[in-house]
Amino acid sequence: MGRSRRSKEDDGGKGRANLEAAHAHIQRAREQWERAAVDSWEPADPAGCVTFAFYAFENAVVAAAEAVGARWEKKHPFKAELAERLAANRVLTTDVSERLRWLNNVRKDVAYGEPGAELGGVDLEELVSDLEGFIGEVEEVIVTTEEAAEDSEDTS
Repeated sequence: MGRSRRSKEDDGGKGRANLEAAHAHIQRAREQWERAAVDSWEPADPAGCVTFAFYAFENAVVAAAEAVGARWEKKHPFKAELAERLAANRVLTTDVSERLRWLNNVRKDVAYGEPGAELGGVDLEELVSDLEGFIGEVEEVIVTTEEAAEDSEDTS
């Protein structure tokens, strides 16, 4: 069963814990980005690159959700919906929901030993570059949220 997270408003004011979780998820995303980057270099490992990129995108989305106290579940389809919602609510400027859905399908094809033509057509360097930019965007969300929390504490 998936894990649910409650918003900061519902968690008894544990905003600091949310930010710690956000940092943990963005760190994991960064580590996965590094592995995806290595797999994008020649001799490239497209399956490894796509798989690590997928998980890194997911962890970055969860990091953004944790930073702002948004509810999330530990299910791939829900994380794509979460990415869409975070973009619609202007928490994120980049909507990676379709990319998550696509990467999930490619990842599943690889896992089941059926990598399709889509895998061969992936521009790995572009994927890794886009991922790096998205991680940077989420890091900005975390920093902005931390600064707002500190300002709020200072005025209390």
